Amino acid sequence: MKQTSGSSKRAAGQQYSVAGRQVAWLDLWLITPLALPFFSEVYVAILYAAHAALGLAGAVPGFAPVHWAFINIAGVMAVAWALVRLRYPIREFALADAYVRITVAALLVFWIWQGATPVLTLFVVTEIGGALYVVWPRARDAT
Repeated sequence: MKQTSGSSKRAAGQQYSVAGRQVAWLDLWLITPLALPFFSEVYVAILYAAHAALGLAGAVPGFAPVHWAFINIAGVMAVAWALVRLRYPIREFALADAYVRITVAALLVFWIWQGATPVLTLFVVTEIGGALYVVWPRARDAT
């Protein structure tokens, strides 16, 4: 039996909801440490240790308190956005998240090009992967 247009849209919305919630849970798990002062320092130390272990060129900078403040503020904002997507798993939020992920990936590529550690390439991959995962239900439904 063929689905009607309305039931097809509901099914697509449910696919966005599931994908959006899954990505939001992953964000919550990965980003919460950046919202917390002590844990954000550990998080950055792990990135710097990966930079050194991979033998990458260039020095990694030290951070002043203002840098840590911005890391924690950005972490709080990302946690809040993940919680909104968990509480209201709607298609529009999932698509907005995908667009933001592509923007974040572009910014990371820019800063890597400017000399930031290439370890950040891992985050470029995860941001693009998250965006594709969220929009995949839409691509499937278009066929």
